[in-house]
Amino acid sequence: MTLDFSKEKKTILFLLIPALLVYAKSLFFDFSPMDDQWMIVENQKDLSDWSNIGDFFTKPLAGLYFRPIFSLTLMIDYHLGKLSPFIYHFSNLLFHLLVVFLVYKLLLKFQVAQKTSLWLSILFSLHPLLIHAVVWIPGRNDSLLAIFSITAIIYLIKFISEQHQKYLYYHLLFFLGALLTKETAVVLPLCFVMSILWLKPISKKYVVLIACWFFIISGWLALRHICVNSTLSLSHDVLNSIKNFCLAIILYIGKSLFPVQQSVFPPLQNSTIVYGIITLIIYGIVVWKVGLKNKLIALFGLALWAIIISIPTWYGATSVLGEHYEHRMYLPLIGLLVFVSQLNFNQNSPLFLYSIYFFALLYGFKTFMRQDVYKTSDTFLENGMKEAPDYYFFYAAKADHLLKENKNAEAIPLYDKAIKLQPHKAQLYSARGFAYTNIKKIDLAIADFTKAIELSNHPDMYLNRCLAYILKGDYQLAFNDLEYLKKNSPQTIPDGLEKEILGYLSDIALKELNVRITNEPLNAVLYIHRAKVLITRNNLMEAKKDIEKACEIEPNNQMFQLYKQQIMARLK
Repeated sequence: MTLDFSKEKKTILFLLIPALLVYAKSLFFDFSPMDDQWMIVENQKDLSDWSNIGDFFTKPLAGLYFRPIFSLTLMIDYHLGKLSPFIYHFSNLLFHLLVVFLVYKLLLKFQVAQKTSLWLSILFSLHPLLIHAVVWIPGRNDSLLAIFSITAIIYLIKFISEQHQKYLYYHLLFFLGALLTKETAVVLPLCFVMSILWLKPISKKYVVLIACWFFIISGWLALRHICVNSTLSLSHDVLNSIKNFCLAIILYIGKSLFPVQQSVFPPLQNSTIVYGIITLIIYGIVVWKVGLKNKLIALFGLALWAIIISIPTWYGATSVLGEHYEHRMYLPLIGLLVFVSQLNFNQNSPLFLYSIYFFALLYGFKTFMRQDVYKTSDTFLENGMKEAPDYYFFYAAKADHLLKENKNAEAIPLYDKAIKLQPHKAQLYSARGFAYTNIKKIDLAIADFTKAIELSNHPDMYLNRCLAYILKGDYQLAFNDLEYLKKNSPQTIPDGLEKEILGYLSDIALKELNVRITNEPLNAVLYIHRAKVLITRNNLMEAKKDIEKACEIEPNNQMFQLYKQQIMARLK
């Protein structure tokens, strides 16, 4: 029996199968040791209860972001597969395939030839720059943004072309979805205008559209303000930030054509802009030689690329770490494809077709091979250290993994590297302190815990140092940290710790008092002190004898008489 597929269905299969085949093995990858952990693995309580959906609109993600739709997709995946990485990777791949289909439809809307639209969409689907968005689970935020943004543009074009009111509603609905997916969508109206200028000149209808966009953005800003109060900030060193911004833009341009020097975390200092300069030269020569078919559509493509990439690039340029994640190019790369679609090539010429085939095979092979970086925590961390040697996280995460396996001596050099790169992170000193504790280098452990306290003053750091002091035998210093915890974070104190410390301290105190009483047998105060220690050990009979001895030595001391009455009352 043969299946009777229509031409359109065959086209869609031809469009989607390459990406499906290339990315199929990612379905069996594990969670990464980065954001997957706190977003999914350590967040089961929030993801498991549907009533927590409201929190996505009122509580910030990572304290900074307003991305309820992204969080909702994680919740749906959790209910489908709990902590099975397969379902999360499956969703990521589905989102990517949907975007590929939408890119194809968008190019057709811009009247690009079907064959060209098909092959450009396949090139997009296989581009190695998108691996981070497809295979790294949290990277789905950019594929989700692309789904809502491109669909909003398609319906906007349909509304302007066909004047059906329902298309306007669909457009606005998907624009709102884009805003609720990622903050970058706030600049989409600039792209919207560029996407329809080639159809009709500016008219009064644009005023209605602008009013709708303004209303939606205002409501979104109000909703976001309830959830999180953060804005795009200026760095103290504005000139340096501008320089880093420009370098990062060139870096992204280079990776759009030459996806080399890829990294799971690409800081600027571990990257090169050489390929970006080469790419700019190539684009300039090609445009000069062949020209553009429709300059307005080409301008829209460049606008989509430049406007969408600018915000995250500025964020990376002003941040301490200077990271420029590759998944941020997901939606902007679609803009570049739109621009390329308007190059005035003979798209039926063998040279053009063979070039497309070559890049499709090259990109597909690179993507198939490189995605193994994300296969396990070990492959992720090992490649992270190799590709971004100036980023502390990979050393720290690898050291944490070794610490759990009780490979403390191997973990310490990695913590050393992480601390050298980020000397102000308290958790790094605390983790290294644990490693030192496990290999009995208590003085070094105490020094690390003390440094961690200086940096964070977190109760856990005091507890760590308290336990280290006990191992060293410095019970009085341990007691001082215990007193801090009792005052500031009593819930942090493990059961039995106070009793253990007081027991050690009372042993020491009893030994010292016994010696002093032997040397000063008529010193009544020493007997009182020893009685107090005995009371903490619940040795009331011996404490009674010491108090009676003190009263015998100083019969007129009213305080001693009061102690005698109290001890007698307790013995009754």
